[in-house]
Amino acid sequence: MNKSGQENRSVRNTKRRLREGLLRLLDEKPINEISVKELTDLVDVNRGTFYFHYQDIYDLLRGIEDAFFEQFDRTLSENQPALDAEGTPYLHAVFSFLDENRSFCRIMLGPHGDMQFVERVKKRVDSQCRYFWQILAPSADELRNGMYNAFIINGCIGLIQEWVNDRRDLNVESISELTATLILASVGPCIAESV
Repeated sequence: MNKSGQENRSVRNTKRRLREGLLRLLDEKPINEISVKELTDLVDVNRGTFYFHYQDIYDLLRGIEDAFFEQFDRTLSENQPALDAEGTPYLHAVFSFLDENRSFCRIMLGPHGDMQFVERVKKRVDSQCRYFWQILAPSADELRNGMYNAFIINGCIGLIQEWVNDRRDLNVESISELTATLILASVGPCIAESV
């Protein structure tokens, strides 16, 4: 690092290569089968250099995920819809972000991905949804709101998994509209019942 605390170009390049290399390996096998030696050989980085920056493979993965969630949280907070507006623009912002990070999402939601990553996504979306249920269905009990969220969130995770696996026939606009339609069609009648 330089005097101002910023990493120099060489360090940034090394970390980028390690991140990209780990994601390439995660596309092929689970993290518990990836060694530091395999990763450093793949990206031509000294093992000592790896350990200077990271404790282990899991530390590197946490760093990658933390950076993703920092951006994801910003996207969620900057695009939160007004309660009287339809959710499609909000979903468009979310799916635009996911599209920009498509290969990362495909790997993390794929067979060798990280279940903690999925749980972190669910937790963020759950907290966003709970706020809306309190406004849209104030008489619904907490258990019912939790069930709405579980249904929506798990359905959306499945939808995202399908979409990021190279379903390029659905652009961001189309997948946003489809998601909004599915959410409203499935949960809308339940909300109407509890109002």
